[in-house]
Amino acid sequence: MNTTSLGSTATAPPAPRRGLVPVLIVAVWSLAYTVLGVLWALGGEGYPFPTGASAESTTLLGLLPQPVGALTLASIAVLSGLLALSLARPRQASAMAHPPSPASSATAVVAVTVGLVVAVLLTDSRILTTIGYLPMIIGAVLTGGLEPAELSALMDWPSLNLLIMMVAGISLAVLGMRMLLPRLRRTSPARALRVGTAAVIVAVIVPVVYAVTRLGWFLGIPVGISEEFLTSFEHITPIGAGLATFGLLGAVLTTGLVRPWGEVWPRWVPFLRGRPVPVRLPVYAAVAVAVPIASAGGMFIRLKLRGAPFGPPGAASQPGAWLPEMLWPVWGAALAVAALAYLVRRGHGLYLTGQGR
Repeated sequence: MNTTSLGSTATAPPAPRRGLVPVLIVAVWSLAYTVLGVLWALGGEGYPFPTGASAESTTLLGLLPQPVGALTLASIAVLSGLLALSLARPRQASAMAHPPSPASSATAVVAVTVGLVVAVLLTDSRILTTIGYLPMIIGAVLTGGLEPAELSALMDWPSLNLLIMMVAGISLAVLGMRMLLPRLRRTSPARALRVGTAAVIVAVIVPVVYAVTRLGWFLGIPVGISEEFLTSFEHITPIGAGLATFGLLGAVLTTGLVRPWGEVWPRWVPFLRGRPVPVRLPVYAAVAVAVPIASAGGMFIRLKLRGAPFGPPGAASQPGAWLPEMLWPVWGAALAVAALAYLVRRGHGLYLTGQGR
């Protein structure tokens, strides 16, 4: 791609609207989980992390005794609230037009780090599983194939807790990134395009590797596994093929972060053709996918390092059954970097040549 094809009609980017939604989300979560954490540490009911270093523990907090895990969660909640309040103070508003001070930058970096810990490291694959099965769940509900009791079991309190934590962590990370954006916007559009292109390549390769295995199994081809192992679970290969198809669709959409049709709606989109794509739309969509993917991949890596089984019986000895999942944190990170590069480049008000094509 020729990076010199960038347009030259630069306009000063408007100051981002900070908004209070992320601040309110983190503040409410911080207060609620500080109180809950203390109650759980005292032996209160409803602790959402199964405790003990058993093979069934899929979260980091679940590896700790309940009092220790609960106090750890409460401490993180307190820190998150303090960071959110610090980043929301009125004196920080000027940082949106000018680079923040070193102290403010340090606070923002800590906020992003803590947010990612809450959203990625302290959660597991249940959010991604629910997202992946959502079309099938909706179809089953509409056709009456899923009873209310079965539906409630899919979103029990431990799973809902993970969703709440993921939303709170993302909100805190967003607050930190908003403070850092003025510094990032010093990056030239051409460099942002180069970084974004490299990140997109990685974010496309990983789901393609995953899809090759799952679609191969669906077609009866034992990619990365033995024929005997494939026979043992061939009745569920359509599920993996469905998830792989979604992954390939996501890979195609990811390329829009470095293609003209990701900036201007192409001609085949009714009503919107020729109009600029809202800058935040692809970014929010990428983050909404990147975080659950990285969280699930982190869980698989933790289980693998502990020697805990996951997947069909015997999967540990079949590289194709577990190796693609080990790459998911890389996939999530690359997708996030590509989205950030897209945001920086679009913030300069410059477009790629061949708008809408």
